[in-house]
Amino acid sequence: MLRFIYIIFFCFGSYIGLSQTDIKPFSSHNQSPLIHSFGLPYVEGGKIVGLNKFSISSVFNLSSNSTNALTQNEIVYFDGEMARLDLNARYGITKRLEVGLNLPFVNQSKGFMDSSIDGFHSALGMTGGARAKTPRGQILYAYVQDDIFLFNFNESSFGIGDISFELGLKLLEHKTHSMALRTYLKLNNANKRKLLGSGTVDFSFQFSGQTTGLGPRPAYFFYSFGYLRVGTGSLLEDMQNRNITFASLGLAVKATSWLAPKMQFDYHSKFYKNSMTQELGEYGMQFLLGADFILNEKLILTGGFSEDIKINTSPDFVLHLALNYAF
Repeated sequence: MLRFIYIIFFCFGSYIGLSQTDIKPFSSHNQSPLIHSFGLPYVEGGKIVGLNKFSISSVFNLSSNSTNALTQNEIVYFDGEMARLDLNARYGITKRLEVGLNLPFVNQSKGFMDSSIDGFHSALGMTGGARAKTPRGQILYAYVQDDIFLFNFNESSFGIGDISFELGLKLLEHKTHSMALRTYLKLNNANKRKLLGSGTVDFSFQFSGQTTGLGPRPAYFFYSFGYLRVGTGSLLEDMQNRNITFASLGLAVKATSWLAPKMQFDYHSKFYKNSMTQELGEYGMQFLLGADFILNEKLILTGGFSEDIKINTSPDFVLHLALNYAF
């Protein structure tokens, strides 16, 4: 099934080789197995699609989870790999309004990146943490509270994730500064017990903006913040925080005509309460580093990776790829 996701991504990418000129923030959010499926929107820039224009993108995240925790009455064990491919379409219905659709494909499987990630961490002088004590090449996601398994997932799965809809409003459009407000409605169509969906219908909004420098090597500054209202029906319903805030800051520099390195910080508040573990009871923060590769005037490829700054609250390594097309 993972091979199928790769095929979809690259076939989609070969199709969308048309005009795209905007440098954008990383389309990212927490890929943790118990967070990725909620209505936490991907980070957006400050521009919306113009009147009668289309924007299509594909976002691929391959995340490695390897963490465990033991408290007086809790056991958390996350070990596995998740591949998530998001196909997004946007259309400008007026000069200030866009509508959008997000269709995710999710694959939960055994990890094959463990050795590579260990080598990457060693090269940077980083400790292995829980990964050093976790067996390689297995899939097991489990949570035990007061000796009761609240969930225990140990099989590979593949399917369509929860579909979401978007409505965007242009607030400001200037040569060097743009702002937009977007709202999202995420449905409950995927299987939560296979960690494909959240089991909830969620609503969120995101205020985003960007400033653009002038000159041959302009710098781009991105910012966003928003609110997520989580519905009822999640796997850990009794522990669920239903009011979530999130924010992001990013910077990109167009170093050459074909390369724009960029970095980004993403944050969200706690998704769960009444837990003493980092995996469930803490806010999340991750750091992304990578670049836009401007292959030609018609195609930009984004590549990068993310690391968990707030340890064990998000996957300790995520490979990120994206393609964007507007016409």
